[in-house]
Amino acid sequence: MSRWWRGLYLLGVMLALPALADERPLRVTINDVEPYTIHQADGSRGGMHMDILNALIRTSGISMESTSVVYVRIAAALKDGSADLVVGVEGPELDALADRVLPFHTFRSVVIPRAGLGIDRIESLRGRHLGMARGAFYDERINNDDSIIKDAIADPFQGVRMLSFGRLDAVISSDYLLHYALRQSGLDRKQFDPIFTINERRYAMYARKGLDPVLIRQLQHAMALLQRKGELERILARYQ
Repeated sequence: MSRWWRGLYLLGVMLALPALADERPLRVTINDVEPYTIHQADGSRGGMHMDILNALIRTSGISMESTSVVYVRIAAALKDGSADLVVGVEGPELDALADRVLPFHTFRSVVIPRAGLGIDRIESLRGRHLGMARGAFYDERINNDDSIIKDAIADPFQGVRMLSFGRLDAVISSDYLLHYALRQSGLDRKQFDPIFTINERRYAMYARKGLDPVLIRQLQHAMALLQRKGELERILARYQ
């Protein structure tokens, strides 16, 4: 091969590299807790966030591969470059690390108290043991109040069991997670007082800085279609 042809060949390879890199599936990191992610017996994963993600893949035509991690690792996936997209709760930490590109769903932060303690608002949590997920931020009135005794729990499933054994006075979580944990646990609801709402927040999809804006627009268009056709609402209804 002549020097001229060799140079032309190498130039072609170099020009093709960005295109090849762009063809790889987008790496998405989601929250590994039921019902957002549900691990099936055959090794596959389902759940609310997986269902929404699969609908986005089908509607947008964009290839994606997902990884599920405990929530405190969501931001780390952006920091270490292992994710192109993450699904997390809107807030300053993720806003500083990535671009918020589309909404996923709203949820309510709720508290379930043990029966008979008179806990029915934030103020009545003072001096009480409140079970909450490690590293989670629910509301500054709770997270920043040192008079509320915060006990770390792995997930709402552990939390409601500890509550039923009298080891906690209340548990805070999202409405989807808490209601799912109560249904799966089979615990007698008479052990608990009525659930009350703290606030309403939203899960969103975040993209790493510099992700192709064409891909982002495709994802935004796909989510708009899912909302307009009612498919997103139908997915959420399955987990309420």
